[in-house]
Amino acid sequence: MPALDNAPRADSFRQGTGMSNRLLLLGLGILVCVCISTAKQSVSAQDHTKGTQPNAPASAQTPTVAKDTCLSCHGPFDKLIEASGNYTAPSGEKISPHRYVPHESKKDEDVPECSNCHLAHSLDPLPTPGSIDKSKLDVKWCYDSCHHEKNFTSCKECHA
Repeated sequence: MPALDNAPRADSFRQGTGMSNRLLLLGLGILVCVCISTAKQSVSAQDHTKGTQPNAPASAQTPTVAKDTCLSCHGPFDKLIEASGNYTAPSGEKISPHRYVPHESKKDEDVPECSNCHLAHSLDPLPTPGSIDKSKLDVKWCYDSCHHEKNFTSCKECHA
């Protein structure tokens, strides 16, 4: 039985010639590119994940990115507090939504997880400036966790 034109031949593989060898290499090249691209997207979206946050709003119930990863670009946390100080809460109060919890603390471990309120953006590529819709950001986590009266009155004023 004669060999088919596209059947692999030992001599064509050794010499790096033949249609089957070129197709095999092309196929392997595509597979490698797809695998690398998929791995990059996965790492970009979920690097340093810890799982979901139990108190996060339903919209944020996605794999979380560690706050240290977020703060490596958006921090340090004290500067983030200062930069977001003009936020107007639904109650009308102007307050930074970025606060240590408990609020009197200044310890790194008392910085809340960013994913309590925010969804992670990709790192490769970074979002273009102005492309993130900030109108969907809110303080629901604060209200659900502690500020049940839907304002930022100090707990000590109501709970002596």
